[in-house]
Amino acid sequence: DLHSFPTRRSSDLEIMVHQAILKGDKYYEALGLILKVYELSQLSALFGDIPYKEAYQQAANTTPVFDSQAELVDEFVADLDSAAVILARRPTISKTGLDKVYNDNYAGWIKFANSLKMRILCRMSGADDAYWARIQAMVDDPAKNPVFSSNSDNAAVPFQGQDPYRSYWGQNSTTESVFTSHRICETVINMMVEFNDAGNATFEDPRLPIYAVQKKNLWKGSRGGVSTDDFKKYDDGAAVPNFAILSSTIVPAFLMDYSEVLFILAEGVEKDKLNVPGQTAKSLYEAGVEASIAKWAEIGKKADKPVIVRNSDIRTLLTSSLASYDKAKAGGDESIFGSAEELIACQKYLSLFFCGYEVFNEWRRTEYPQFTPASGTVANEYEVPTRFGYPNYTVASNRANVLKALDRMGGANNMHTPLDWSYVKKAGSHRNPYVMPASN
Repeated sequence: DLHSFPTRRSSDLEIMVHQAILKGDKYYEALGLILKVYELSQLSALFGDIPYKEAYQQAANTTPVFDSQAELVDEFVADLDSAAVILARRPTISKTGLDKVYNDNYAGWIKFANSLKMRILCRMSGADDAYWARIQAMVDDPAKNPVFSSNSDNAAVPFQGQDPYRSYWGQNSTTESVFTSHRICETVINMMVEFNDAGNATFEDPRLPIYAVQKKNLWKGSRGGVSTDDFKKYDDGAAVPNFAILSSTIVPAFLMDYSEVLFILAEGVEKDKLNVPGQTAKSLYEAGVEASIAKWAEIGKKADKPVIVRNSDIRTLLTSSLASYDKAKAGGDESIFGSAEELIACQKYLSLFFCGYEVFNEWRRTEYPQFTPASGTVANEYEVPTRFGYPNYTVASNRANVLKALDRMGGANNMHTPLDWSYVKKAGSHRNPYVMPASN
């Protein structure tokens, strides 16, 4: 189960923090705190309420209390702030060369801690606009809260072809046949390709040939969630993930990118929740698109069959129906989006490709792009999952606290209980719910 990975890794990181404290190693204490928050913020984004204050006490406490999602945000932010303070004092690095993310660079880790804090606060803004004020406080004091300012700041783990830096996709157990058994969704194709009236592609997002490979010399996507019989129809000629590039060691494990920071700021300005000096929602949004393309363009040109992105491609994209801020803001048929807010959310969605669970997290927060659950999703009552259910062993070993957490979240231990920050929790219904076809 992939969702168990954050649990195992965060346990290792808790040990790392504990050992660093015992040895008086402030540098690795700070790194351990940042990475533990990264892992457990992912776990909370999947399950909702989880233990944090009382977690990892082993035999001393085998039934830890589950913290609420609001409490978790405060606890995550406190640990990230503590780590940033430690690193600002430039503690001695007891053993150099272990850090492959920032190569023992204090400033890189401080920026990651603050950018991650911004992500966590933005996610929780789905529950309460007050979290935007906490982001504004960061914006107002950039010296105290430096965040990513270019792609060189991106948090990414490089792969080197050998343990412990082996790529799961290309160097472990995933074969090309397994990888390409997946399909690119038609929703994504329609957000990345302009078609003429005859249905022929006239322009494509320059990232698409890096993300995917055509079948039958056309850009076509499959429809997610359809029945087995309907899948056969939609599957014919559907594009597949680009195994040659995505499985290669030239693609690192992305934790968080500069583009995400820009999209967070753009969304806040667009919603009149943030004021970023010298910037507009449009300028921040366009910088976010450019940063995302630049990141992938660097990867594309290193491929065995290079994919070259030209500056003119980026300019064309930003004036097209696929990505023009002005056209989305104006509304009408010249944009495929109904508003600038939807455009920003959808471009953020595309930028988060291959960035862990964050694309799933963002979709649940905004429900952009608008997916329609199809007939094959009957097992989940025609609903895109809103969370993961707590595992059976957690329920069995800590039942009382699990039940308290579920009562607080207001639902059962299944995939239908919405998390506090999700769109459906606040709106009371999905943007684009499945409508049962009328019976004959």
